[in-house]
Amino acid sequence: MSGSHAAPSSKAFWLGDVATPMRDAVNLQADVWHHGEPRPAVLFRTPYGRRAITSDVLRPVDCLHGGFAAVCQDTRGRFGSDGAWEPIMWELEALDAYDTVEWVARQEWCDGRVILAGTSYGGIVSFLGAAQQPPSLAGVAAAMVTSGSRDLQELGGAMRLEQVVSWLLYMAADWMRRHPDVADPETIATLRALLLDPEPALSALPLAEGPLAKLRGFPIDIPALLAGQVPTTPEWEAASVEVPVFVTTGWFDVFSSATIDVFREAVRTHPELPHRLVVGPWAHTGPLPHHTAERNFGITASAGAAMVPALQLGFFEDPAAAAGQHEVRYFLMGADLWRTADAWPPRGAREQVLHLGQTSDGSGALMTSPGPDDLTERYRYDPADPVPSRGGRVIHLGRSTPGPIESSWQLDRADVLSYLTPALDEPWDVAGGVRADLTVSIDQPDTDLVVRLVDLWPDGRVYPVAEGVTRLSHAVGSVTAGAPVRASISLGYAAQRFERGHRLGLLVTSSAFPHIDRNLNTGKPSSTSAEARVVAVDVHLSRSTLSLDVLPSEGQP
Repeated sequence: MSGSHAAPSSKAFWLGDVATPMRDAVNLQADVWHHGEPRPAVLFRTPYGRRAITSDVLRPVDCLHGGFAAVCQDTRGRFGSDGAWEPIMWELEALDAYDTVEWVARQEWCDGRVILAGTSYGGIVSFLGAAQQPPSLAGVAAAMVTSGSRDLQELGGAMRLEQVVSWLLYMAADWMRRHPDVADPETIATLRALLLDPEPALSALPLAEGPLAKLRGFPIDIPALLAGQVPTTPEWEAASVEVPVFVTTGWFDVFSSATIDVFREAVRTHPELPHRLVVGPWAHTGPLPHHTAERNFGITASAGAAMVPALQLGFFEDPAAAAGQHEVRYFLMGADLWRTADAWPPRGAREQVLHLGQTSDGSGALMTSPGPDDLTERYRYDPADPVPSRGGRVIHLGRSTPGPIESSWQLDRADVLSYLTPALDEPWDVAGGVRADLTVSIDQPDTDLVVRLVDLWPDGRVYPVAEGVTRLSHAVGSVTAGAPVRASISLGYAAQRFERGHRLGLLVTSSAFPHIDRNLNTGKPSSTSAEARVVAVDVHLSRSTLSLDVLPSEGQP
């Protein structure tokens, strides 16, 4: 197979409820689509139901039409599969992926080449299996993934509270449905109430003594989970994935930057192999349309219009023909067009450093040179009144909505400091990394620094572009009240055109709730403590900067 996709055979075959045996004699259930002749096969593994795979990234029907066989398998203990399911069983997932790859490769409808594929959990277990190096593995086609170390780095010691709680409620409800013998009436009533409204579980202090403490029978240590002691995401060695990698994400995906780093690590550890990255204006959802939240990016922005499934299948049809080639296809928001590069960030991008300062009327400014040494600006953060997390890179499992949601209301909050460039004379294309290096002093043992890059439109609208968080106690260790400390906050990656007349904005605060768990400012975790204090945060402007990767342009702020 080379040159173009192999045409589907005149007949396609479907095999339902196929038992796939693992090394410990446990049978995992799968469905198979094939052409009646040997073809390469794409393997999807999911804990959410093998007949419910609907991601626009890649679906079984796409594989069939592209000339590939497709296998959809329920992971161990889930839906039709035998074995005991546990919420955290990464080692078993890796072995099961290995065994399934080799089983698929031996079938008469497979030509011996297998691609592991999936989105979110399915993508993560694909990389876990690939790191085991099954001999028949020909590639990984994963979307919206992260790892434990990347999550720790990106969250800076904080926790994605809404994601953890929402996932816990979803999995607990499914577990109780399958094990009615362990579901007592109080647990059932609590689950029903929290699925309708998770707010009581998110806002409880301490978290571990809230409504979640009433969930009994579920096979996970809930207090340990809320304390961040349970590894909700696994680790794999990039160097162990010795096959071509094609990863996909969206600029509003909660795992956006982590997925991009998977591509960067694949290129770094195995430059001799071909690798691909696609990033669209999408969130962490199955459908990837051309509109996200309040913005319509044009009909070419959808995964279908961008032909993401066909790009993946074409890549894996003959990856040897692209040996050593690396390609990034990214959507430049603001310009609303697709661009292609051979690296990320694009090789033409150059770091632009902007300094925090003030204008003559006292407004916050982003400037090309630092202002007076003694200039500071203060805000107070009260854990009882956190900044709501609306839009941006949030998870959609709870009540939050990801994507570009108008956020000018943040500029009116006393606990949010804003720093803006003048209106741009020429467009700025930010394409690459975004980082804030802030020098602050606080009057309590701890707090968070939550930083957002925003696009301020001429009509006053504000839209999120990128965001980052760090917990000072995690970043610098012990904090002495009143003593300046410097913290580097990664906002991950972005691709955004700031048009002529627009202004770049940097928002600084200490909360994004319930996306991020609240810092109580006491040095004690919200999982086990209810004591909260108001913190005063002084930002030392002359020693604080915003760094952006910017493609060449003539404009300057």
